Amino acid sequence: MFIKTIRKSSINSFLMIIGCMAAGWLLIALPYAASSGISRGLAICSSIIIPSLFPFLVLAGFIVKSGLSTYVGKWLEKPTQFVFRLPGCCAAGILIGFIGGYPAGGIAVGELVQQGCITKEQGRRMLGFCVNGGPAFIISAVGAGMMGNLQYGVMLYIAHIAASLVLGLLLRIGTSKDSESEINNVVLRSSPRLAPASAFVESVNGACHSLLLMCGFIILFAALLSLLDASGFNRYIQTLVSRFVGSSRSQNSISDMVSYFISCLLEVSCGSIEAARTGAAAPFLLGISLGWGGVSVHCQVTAALRGKKLISRGFFAIRILHALLGGLFSALLFRLVPVADMAFKPFSEAKVVPFSVNAGASAALLSLCALFLLTTARKPIEILTKRSKTENSTSIV
Repeated sequence: MFIKTIRKSSINSFLMIIGCMAAGWLLIALPYAASSGISRGLAICSSIIIPSLFPFLVLAGFIVKSGLSTYVGKWLEKPTQFVFRLPGCCAAGILIGFIGGYPAGGIAVGELVQQGCITKEQGRRMLGFCVNGGPAFIISAVGAGMMGNLQYGVMLYIAHIAASLVLGLLLRIGTSKDSESEINNVVLRSSPRLAPASAFVESVNGACHSLLLMCGFIILFAALLSLLDASGFNRYIQTLVSRFVGSSRSQNSISDMVSYFISCLLEVSCGSIEAARTGAAAPFLLGISLGWGGVSVHCQVTAALRGKKLISRGFFAIRILHALLGGLFSALLFRLVPVADMAFKPFSEAKVVPFSVNAGASAALLSLCALFLLTTARKPIEILTKRSKTENSTSIV
């Protein structure tokens, strides 16, 4: 009796072929769904991601490459070692992770490891609590835009950072302070520095490359979400969930929850939009979505840190714990702090406005277009008349 063993690589290759064939069939069968998802992803990148993250990405690269992280670390070395048991040069990276947005903290950690300021083990610990949503996204986009109140965004941001600080305290357990400080003192002496002009150029170059990767993943996952919705996959999951849940909940609430979990799993912006529609459960679900970050953010961090071997299975386990803590802290904060009436405003179309419905603006636009056409039409006639006059004068001569 012969037992045929199938290698794991063969199984993976077969599954990848099936996945590519399914993706190709969806793109051919549902071209409008893919194009609408790409348009939505481009709108998210142009209105939220690029304006809020690009300055922080440049700042993160410049602080590390110019050696400012080492200088700042000398002043914050004791607090950083006492709270997180990390060297002082990590203080700037931690601050960037708290205020710079999701990939900025991970990029700062990768710069510290590449410059030799910290070890890979310390970099893995930093990734556990330095990959966070920034205030530009949580307070402005989620709070003021998606929920209709700036105070909601501030409370979500406080809960999000509180969960990150708790993770940082938990990850310091079991580390040896003396051995780490000896290693860091040796590494910090040999860390290279660039001139300010060179550091600025390198930081802008790295920020553009990282931002291109981020926008690419956001557009890809936005198109994937649109294809899943148009193909009926979401409706199929809703049917399965309704069979297990029963008739105790309405069909609309089940549909909203399924759309939220699928969007939250893949992309944080789309997941936050779906969570803002759920009413009273929005604080808890938004805390989960912001803590998890989405597979898109995980791919962005992985692409930015490729070759450094900092991403492991523990990273995803910590993201799940961050999601649970973020949802719990958000729900508690919204329950304890008195706020106005919880009238959440969906924000799915606020940033993506394909046309204007203002009659006055439309009339002004049409008049300007007509004026432009008239002025451009007169110029060729004047040029032709001038040419004819010059030709006649030269022929007479």
